Amino acid sequence: MSKRGDAKKARRRKRLATTRRIPAAIVDQLADIPDGIVADLAAFDERITKRGWTFDEEESGEDYAVWFFEPSGAEVADGLPVTSLWLDAAEDGEVVRVVLVGTVEQHAFSHDGLFERLDAIEIYRNGDPVPQFD
Repeated sequence: MSKRGDAKKARRRKRLATTRRIPAAIVDQLADIPDGIVADLAAFDERITKRGWTFDEEESGEDYAVWFFEPSGAEVADGLPVTSLWLDAAEDGEVVRVVLVGTVEQHAFSHDGLFERLDAIEIYRNGDPVPQFD
């Protein structure tokens, strides 16, 4: 790798580490991803965490960035114990996948589509009728 490329990656790591709540390990993994995708991930993280979502350090890794909505948490017999969403690195983070608390069905949205439906996703609680995302 060239010195210029190394310097660019170091600047990106520093910028993301100081401005984001995304852990340093994830920031390091992002160093080889094109700038536009990293900027989109940072903007997405900022927008979603302002609404009360929490970045899930334990479930996130090289392949996925995961957030959960703690107010939805419940003891469940089946499905996830909390409403969760994630971005898949294989899809360049373009598709947001959501699983509602107490369910296993994935709902896929564009970023704009997610934010259009986020109120319905956030008010959903285990046992409620599952919203129709048409």
